[in-house]
Amino acid sequence: MPGDERIAAKPLASVPVGLVLVMLGLAACGTERGITGREPDQPGIPLAVLTVHVRLQPSDTALASALDWESGVPGAEVNLLRNGTEDWIRLRTDRTGRARAVDLLSGLYLVYAGRILTQAEASAAELPIRSFGDGITTELADRGEQSLEFELSSDVPGSLVISEISGWGPPSWEVGGSYTDHHYFEVYNNSARTLFLDGMVFGATVRGDDNIFGHCAHSQAVRSDSLGVYSLALLQWPGAGGEYPIGPGESRLVAMSAIDHTAVHPELPDLSHADFEIRGARAADNPAVPDMIDVGLRPFVTRLGGAALSDLLAGNVGFFVARPLDPGELPIMYRDFAGQSYQRIPRDLLLDVVGRAQVLADLQRESPPCVPLLHPDFDRYPGGFYTIALGAEDRRLSFQRQGLRSEGGRDILSNSNTSAVDFVLADLTPGGPLWRER
Repeated sequence: MPGDERIAAKPLASVPVGLVLVMLGLAACGTERGITGREPDQPGIPLAVLTVHVRLQPSDTALASALDWESGVPGAEVNLLRNGTEDWIRLRTDRTGRARAVDLLSGLYLVYAGRILTQAEASAAELPIRSFGDGITTELADRGEQSLEFELSSDVPGSLVISEISGWGPPSWEVGGSYTDHHYFEVYNNSARTLFLDGMVFGATVRGDDNIFGHCAHSQAVRSDSLGVYSLALLQWPGAGGEYPIGPGESRLVAMSAIDHTAVHPELPDLSHADFEIRGARAADNPAVPDMIDVGLRPFVTRLGGAALSDLLAGNVGFFVARPLDPGELPIMYRDFAGQSYQRIPRDLLLDVVGRAQVLADLQRESPPCVPLLHPDFDRYPGGFYTIALGAEDRRLSFQRQGLRSEGGRDILSNSNTSAVDFVLADLTPGGPLWRER
């Protein structure tokens, strides 16, 4: 990848209009004028107007000055979605950092904003290419002018980050039943020094919607906790301290089952080259691939009706990587509506936290999203917003962190602490090239 340009785009799989958000959402498109099927001029329907003002955080005053963004962030992309619908509204801010959406029905709206510097802007301000993001879920009243203020956080490369979580599963009629053993995730060393995976932990957080796993009111306190994230399913990398290095700009692939899944379906990935294997619940084993260690209060992978189930399949959930820890020393801090127990992973051990949402109109109505999914110190807004793992048309799609620039011969990935901005939807690339922004 060239070192002086925003990284060249990789083609996405074709995307249908219907959104299902199992993986984060920059690809979600809509109209600039409201909800499909609505007639703005129809009398008797109360409509609202929303003005969004996008700025950088006060701590980035010098950065705003260097970019001439003191009055606001120009050219930021603002995305809005009314809960229970599937059509996104996408706007661009003007030179003062403002965007205006008109003829909006009242209701709960998902709103996020993001911006990535162009190469020309970065060069003119003598800065590296950076990303910025923020988001909120908010209720719009029936009528009148309303406003939102966004203070975009700027990216910090960090160290070990989650770079990809797979999506899409073949329809049951194409494989003779449910098949999910092909799922995987990848981690990436976004720093300039060699790290060691030995003893590090990957896990999923409390679900963030009203369903059998818990009601929003029940989990509000733990989802809003700034002291850590709560988990019941944890995987730990093997090793005693220096066995599994990951160099700067390197990734490691962790497969549910490290075998060639094309034998089951031609569009499933070959994961026989994975670096680690989850296995669990009698999944096929590749003896040449080291196994992750299941250390959570609940098995990371369970079986139900012949299918391997894990939080890699879930929407409205956070994922994290943490420094080496002893789960046995973490007390149970929370029990959900179904009686499942959770431990809190302290914030000082967390290296990366991302949020993945799910948008499907009927599901949004039946199981409304919880607000917030994660404390904003960990993720300012989840991403995903697309059809993954549920449809026959959306083959190969996965949730991938996008690249910003090349530095010292390695990719630097976006890490603005806003998953809706940092991640995109792209083809499955297990162990392959990272998604590259145009």
